[in-house]
Amino acid sequence: MKAKTSSYVVQYELLTTTRDRKSLEKKFNSAKSIYNACLSECLKRLDRLKKNEEYNSLLKEKSSKKRSRRLKEIELSLKYSEYEMHKYVKEIRKLYSKHIGSLEAQKLATRAFQTVEKLHYHISDKVNFKARFSDMSVENKSNTQGLRIKDDIVIWNDLRLRIIEKRNDIYNIQSRNDRTKYIRILKKKIRRKTRYFVQLIKEGVPPKKRHFGKETVGLDIGTSSVAIVSDSCVKLEKLSNTKNEYKKLKRLDRKLERSKRINNPENYNDDKTSKKGKRKWIYSNRYLKLKQKRKDLYRKIADKRKEYQEILANKIISLGVDIKVETMRFKALQKRAKNTTINKKNGKINKKKRFGKSLSNNSPCQLLTIIDRKLHYVDSYLKRIDTFEVKASQFNHKTKECVKKALSQRWNVIDNIKIQRDLYSAFLIQNVCDDLKSIDINLCNERYDKFVNLHDIEINRLKQLNEMRWLTA
Repeated sequence: MKAKTSSYVVQYELLTTTRDRKSLEKKFNSAKSIYNACLSECLKRLDRLKKNEEYNSLLKEKSSKKRSRRLKEIELSLKYSEYEMHKYVKEIRKLYSKHIGSLEAQKLATRAFQTVEKLHYHISDKVNFKARFSDMSVENKSNTQGLRIKDDIVIWNDLRLRIIEKRNDIYNIQSRNDRTKYIRILKKKIRRKTRYFVQLIKEGVPPKKRHFGKETVGLDIGTSSVAIVSDSCVKLEKLSNTKNEYKKLKRLDRKLERSKRINNPENYNDDKTSKKGKRKWIYSNRYLKLKQKRKDLYRKIADKRKEYQEILANKIISLGVDIKVETMRFKALQKRAKNTTINKKNGKINKKKRFGKSLSNNSPCQLLTIIDRKLHYVDSYLKRIDTFEVKASQFNHKTKECVKKALSQRWNVIDNIKIQRDLYSAFLIQNVCDDLKSIDINLCNERYDKFVNLHDIEINRLKQLNEMRWLTA
């Protein structure tokens, strides 16, 4: 049974020799083979489930306990469950018993089943098999047998790997007091070198490093920026600092495309479009090196964005742990526009793309997840207000009226004072009542004058730095 206690992760790099790396490669390749076999079998069982007539007819019926029970019975009869996959992986593991333990194999089977479940419930559109040179991780269920850590040495069958520990790191020293639930080994390719890491999943909450504030904080999160308002702080911050890296990525993509076209001219039509159907591609050594460089750049972007958002989350929590934010459906913002519109200036048809690229580059949902995780360590949580009831982007607390605004309209005029739209929305969210469905007008009136002073300071700061002009122009 899955433990209900809170957990946190501590990561160390592993000290490996050439012999250790060869052994680890064999283990990771075995893990990939087991995972891919489980994924393939899961897809077959899901396919049989979808073809079941009774199952399909039950899905069309109204939701009820009886219906859910019967759906589960059909799934079990067709051996579509996590524990049936554990039985299946038991036989496959015999081929790789030298490299993968029984509990590690069960975890791989669970991961494969959970991947297919996302496909089953339409959370994802497709599943991906593990490629030969892709990164991989293997984890155990406990720290008592198989893959485990003992006295700072990772034990994995015949392997004994020492961890590289940072000296005088108070965080790691304090985390030693907590019990290790289980461990996970990761393989990463960093700057063309394969490196191995161990993650210790610890029981409890991480050692406290920072002070948590006591103010109420309102957040208005967008696709590329976040407005932060509390009693002592008004800020408009970017969601990531990876703009220059994406410029490098564009240049790399163009280099790859040129190399691909030069080496495969027969795969393109006269109008430079790619020919349809199955084609044989020839890749030069330069192309393969550039591809590795691009992969490493994607890793850098993800790490840099994560680090930036962790720091930003710490700044927000230092203001207070009573944090409110609008309920946002980011997946809906990724979808293309349905209606075809014409540009009034040039008469051309407007593109139907919306915010998919911006969301991919800035990851607003990741920031909210980080904040919520950190709040849980102090027995709090991220409060999500009712967007449709509050209408923070339309409401005016002086007139008590809601007025719809165009997306391009970045300023509100309240008592002849210009207020930046996102910052004002965050101010209103800060003053939402405990029911999370209405705005406390009295609180707004009390805090408004101080908010305007802090707002003006922030706008002047942004103008001097020449940042986020699309929001402050």
